[in-house]
Amino acid sequence: MGKYSVQTGLYRELTILKDTFFSPPFNVVEVREDKTNPLLELMIMSSSPGLFNNDHYQIDINVKKETLLNLQTQSYQRIYDTPDGARQEMKINVEDDAYFSHLPHPSVPHKGAIFQNENTIYLTNSSVLIWGEILACGRKLNGESFAFKKFSSLTKVYREDKLFYKDNLYLDPKKVDFKTTGQYEEFSYQANFLCVDPFHAPQEHMDFMSEILSEEEDLIFGVSKISNEACALRVLGNSGEQIFKALKKIQQKLDKEASALRRQKIELKVQ
Repeated sequence: MGKYSVQTGLYRELTILKDTFFSPPFNVVEVREDKTNPLLELMIMSSSPGLFNNDHYQIDINVKKETLLNLQTQSYQRIYDTPDGARQEMKINVEDDAYFSHLPHPSVPHKGAIFQNENTIYLTNSSVLIWGEILACGRKLNGESFAFKKFSSLTKVYREDKLFYKDNLYLDPKKVDFKTTGQYEEFSYQANFLCVDPFHAPQEHMDFMSEILSEEEDLIFGVSKISNEACALRVLGNSGEQIFKALKKIQQKLDKEASALRRQKIELKVQ
């Protein structure tokens, strides 16, 4: 069983890695280049090429009050032939006035893969969440389009302990032809992107999301307001790298805005 945990803290108004634990194959590394940036940037590195049969990953993230965290992955997550399945469980707690941003690289289930993923996220009324997920149809160039056995990813977001958002991505290629109308059709990648931000109107985010994605060729997308404080984006395309880079632009803009806002608050405290 592979595990890692992260807990942030504050030191002189900057977010630091206060506590961490990891077991093989993981390692937690700070990659923040600008040490004056209030936003802590961490990368999860792995010595494993992917998930194998009976692998079970457990992840715990605690973003403490008034801290800002961007959590990155090192590379694509490959899920190999797993006759008995592989699992990942991620639990995230984002406290008051805290910011958490996570856009992992695409997941690529290989032929015969069975994978179950569960993300449980707890927010307060003043937490900000930027969350993404990208899934490939498999190794298309190897003739493994939808050749995996089963893929399940359940994401539940709670605000003040009440269920706020739930996304249940469940794919079983034996039961559904995902190349038909209303499914993936001619596309091979799909992405979900969620923004929960009580400090900005959803339309602000929806407008620039649409602007960024409209510049991309061969993508289709839809963005929806899901509450007065949140919006969700769905994308279909044929290049995982293209989708990842496009969503990364959105994430980076939101990260910069969060950092700038925190810098302003720090300056006011100093004055």
